[in-house]
Amino acid sequence: MYTNLNVAIQALYIIIAFNLVCMAFIYAIKLRNIQRRKLFDRFQTKFKDYLTYVQANLDGVEPLRVPPWTMNKVEMEAMQEKLNDMMECFSGEQRHKLIRLCEDLGLVQHHLARFNHRSYPVKLDAAYHLGCMRVKEAVPALLELLKEHPLNSSLFVVARAVAKCARNQQDLGAIVQLLLRHNKKCYELIVDIMAESELETVSLYTKYVNHENPAYIQIGLIGMHDYTDPAAASAVFRLMDSKHEDIQLKAVDVYLKSSRLLPKNVVSKLLSHPNLDIRRLTLEALANIGNTAYVEMMKTSLADADQRVVYACAKGMLKMGEEGMVTLCESAAAAQSTERGEFLQGLVDEELKHLSMQLHHLDKLTQYNTLMYTYDKIFRKHTRIYRVV
Repeated sequence: MYTNLNVAIQALYIIIAFNLVCMAFIYAIKLRNIQRRKLFDRFQTKFKDYLTYVQANLDGVEPLRVPPWTMNKVEMEAMQEKLNDMMECFSGEQRHKLIRLCEDLGLVQHHLARFNHRSYPVKLDAAYHLGCMRVKEAVPALLELLKEHPLNSSLFVVARAVAKCARNQQDLGAIVQLLLRHNKKCYELIVDIMAESELETVSLYTKYVNHENPAYIQIGLIGMHDYTDPAAASAVFRLMDSKHEDIQLKAVDVYLKSSRLLPKNVVSKLLSHPNLDIRRLTLEALANIGNTAYVEMMKTSLADADQRVVYACAKGMLKMGEEGMVTLCESAAAAQSTERGEFLQGLVDEELKHLSMQLHHLDKLTQYNTLMYTYDKIFRKHTRIYRVV
């Protein structure tokens, strides 16, 4: 009994000692952070005029000058963080002037030396800063690190650094190849990383949509998502019949956004597509085009089996001028005693209410009067007084 009590007391002493050590360690870290915060605040005061000078002369012809005094380690780190933020905010010649300033301050050579450090955290931190400064001579070493790096969150830090420093499209292609090697479907993240590059990427994405590997096709389609050049439509047209449903959907999305005029046979095919998202995207695209020639084709979608498609069609017709409004109201009146007819009429009522709160805009007033006239004419409601200019 005595022995067990003695062991318990010793264990308690060990736990108390361990807790005290932990508290001391945490307190030391806190003191260190407080000290660094004070030094950073002192830096803000000391370098305020210099940072103002940098921002004021970014558009000037002359290169930026280094501070006229020697900086200590903490001040150099604070300066690096400030310049990193500015390089992310600016582009073009302004960014290049900031990069040259980093070279003159010795920050580029400092982080190139740190990148060869044995410690992984130091190497990763150096990779991040080299990326911010767009140090092109660091690309081979960064690619080698990316090649050997395991799959974790730091992998994408290194990949983003390579993209920022990329010298040509071969470097960007190497990033994609190395990231896809991990067999993770992070296509959106890869495209986001590629967007960090100052290089033109459209031709690379166009090349990818013609690739045999579905992963490259996905990246190409996501990368082309925001392009509205008609050339993009021709590049992705064949992919609308892909056996991969996700590729098919993305291809249709790119095609619809980049086409200024949609052939009626293609519209008919897409509106009868088994994928409801494709039908919905097509209706939204037709509404944005605003050509009344598509109204009659859209009318068939008001009888779609999925209510989300019916909703998209009705909303689209309300944007198609008087012809679209008439077609919608006539369809609602024809199905007036059914659930679908009530749903369509409810959408018209909702639109009228929405427009009635924006009558101070001339275009909204015109839409309101047109829709109200059509509504009363078809549904034969009581006579209304219309607002006119």
